Amino acid sequence: MKLFIYERFWDAFLKLNKTTQTKVTGFISKFRTDSKSAAINLESISTFKDQSLRTARVDDKYRAIIKEVKASNVYLLVWIDNHDDAMEWAKNKVIDWNEQTKAYQVFTIDESVEIIAEKQVDSAVSPLFMGKYGYKDLLEIGVPQALVPSVLYINNFSALEDMMDYLPNDAFENLFYLLDGANIESLKSEIKNGLETESDDELNSKNNARSFFELTDDVLFNEALQGPLQKWKYYLHPSQSSLVNRDFNGAVKLSGGAGTGKTVVALHRLKYLAENKTNGKPILFTTFTKELSKNLESLAAELKVKSGTYRIENIDALAFELANEYRLIESNDRIIGLSNVKSDRDLWSNFLDEQLVAYDEEFLKSEFDDVILTQNVQTLQDYLKASRVGRGRAISRRQRIELWEVFEAFNVERKNQNLLYKEEIYNLVSSYLNEQNISVFSHVIVDELQDFSNVELNFIRSLVKEGVNDLFMVGDPLQNIFNKKIVFSRSGINIRGQRSKRLRINYRTTEEIKKLAISIIQDEEFDDFDGGKEDKTGYLSLFHGVKPEYKVFDDKQKELDFVFEEITNLIEKGVYYNEIVIAARTRDSVKDFTNKLHQEGMPYITRDLLNPNNEGVRLTTFHGIKGLEFKHVFLTDVNKRTLPFLPYNFNSLTEVEKQEILKKEKSLFYVASSRAIQRLVISGIGEKSELVKI
Repeated sequence: MKLFIYERFWDAFLKLNKTTQTKVTGFISKFRTDSKSAAINLESISTFKDQSLRTARVDDKYRAIIKEVKASNVYLLVWIDNHDDAMEWAKNKVIDWNEQTKAYQVFTIDESVEIIAEKQVDSAVSPLFMGKYGYKDLLEIGVPQALVPSVLYINNFSALEDMMDYLPNDAFENLFYLLDGANIESLKSEIKNGLETESDDELNSKNNARSFFELTDDVLFNEALQGPLQKWKYYLHPSQSSLVNRDFNGAVKLSGGAGTGKTVVALHRLKYLAENKTNGKPILFTTFTKELSKNLESLAAELKVKSGTYRIENIDALAFELANEYRLIESNDRIIGLSNVKSDRDLWSNFLDEQLVAYDEEFLKSEFDDVILTQNVQTLQDYLKASRVGRGRAISRRQRIELWEVFEAFNVERKNQNLLYKEEIYNLVSSYLNEQNISVFSHVIVDELQDFSNVELNFIRSLVKEGVNDLFMVGDPLQNIFNKKIVFSRSGINIRGQRSKRLRINYRTTEEIKKLAISIIQDEEFDDFDGGKEDKTGYLSLFHGVKPEYKVFDDKQKELDFVFEEITNLIEKGVYYNEIVIAARTRDSVKDFTNKLHQEGMPYITRDLLNPNNEGVRLTTFHGIKGLEFKHVFLTDVNKRTLPFLPYNFNSLTEVEKQEILKKEKSLFYVASSRAIQRLVISGIGEKSELVKI
């Protein structure tokens, strides 16, 4: 007997108390053994609209709702609740197999649908679907036949949202995309790709697997009993699964807004490669920060990725390790800018104090950073050919020769002091691996791609030979808070045709939070990592919640008291401390809240935020919250002064430099606000920031 579990079943299951959850687990075990057992009491209900739905007794109070596909053979477990609520939930539900999408759809049919349609017919606004798309078109993108008449009259996003609770998820998504300007033929093509299955059973199609997972053991229920079920391990959207279990003839770039499951895809991709495609060398999974690397280690373990086949490592740590392994640096070499080592600005200032040079310090420093280091320029001939696109100020061949003499003298000075740029470490290793024709890894997966520079991508390119499944890179251009510019072609990375993908479904935040986050960066343009423009449209959250709040106070103490009281209320309602984060733009502001919680005796954590064993409210900066997620997010000290947070010399900068700073500030707030899963509270003192439109 086959039993499939509906993805939303877990929402109902996790609301039950532990005793009832344990009973449900026992019930499932008995049901899989004998679905016709008298104790199960599988019963049809005459008042149900879908006569294939059954109720089953868990105990005297609770009932499971099950669809009988083939008696004693195939069943779908779709809901669990107390008797009356379970009956009410199922009364007008229809669970039907859609031949167009090869997937089961769960939707609702009642009088309200007809009322909604009548309102749209009476509206003065012309319907968008009527006339533009035919009956057949809507069926082909997954709209159930019974709902097509109502859907034809939809005339705007508000009207579509009125029908959200009636439509199956896949149909709602596709209608949203049509309203957002998507091409219907591309949607049909995506559905066609989702028809694929790894077995002869069409129930295992990618389209069906997004909502229904076949239960073959008790792992899911055991995990749910121990804590919140990590549904990302079992349910993948077709747009995700189509990227996981297949071969690509080269490098792949996957972009997507915050919360669209990019890291989930990367982890599943790691598992697929580990089980099917290794050549004896390990797979590298790398990201930019140490904190995220630790988190990825635990997530890979949860996904049960085959041990010994992969390595998860922060990119800096790996570069330094290989530089030492291949003896490319000396033991007494020091990295410029690290603790107790002078900064590059100090180094240039000291150098120019001893030199008569016709170029100013700022120009020399940026030319060295943006051209010499970024392009690994080693000789005058390299410099004469180097690209200076984006540098603004044109220079002649003679000037390049003059500048090269300055750069050579600067290099001699710092090497006498055993000082190296971090970028040099990357360049040294990249050059060595390419010259020696060494391939360190079988495949490389990159998370948080937007945090990387071209120097680091050159290094990544050198770690694995170009070929099938070589590079899999995921990121969000909208989260580029370090102002790094990537051009794949300059790093020897070729992304062609169908190897550039984009995710659009937001699994983390509510639609209300998502809309606010997007509104912050709506008027900015973002590079798609290779010279094009990233599309900001089409991001959709499939669930709603409370609207974000923004409150300002006339003094700091009132803000501190407000946040503390809000958190106290959450704790009293059963929210765990580690589900809450307080974040601020500056470290000083974080300290204010740290002191407040300390005075009040409330536990808090300022380091190792992802460790579930560390009990306490999380405190960090907007930069520190990057890559994390929490049910309740408090963004503090947000006002006209801190958003955007401008440098002291802002007014003396060029217009281009000013716009770059403003864009980076907007991206940072987009990152911070999109960390919230359920609730986002923004607070500050003084005047509200004009960027936050609530």
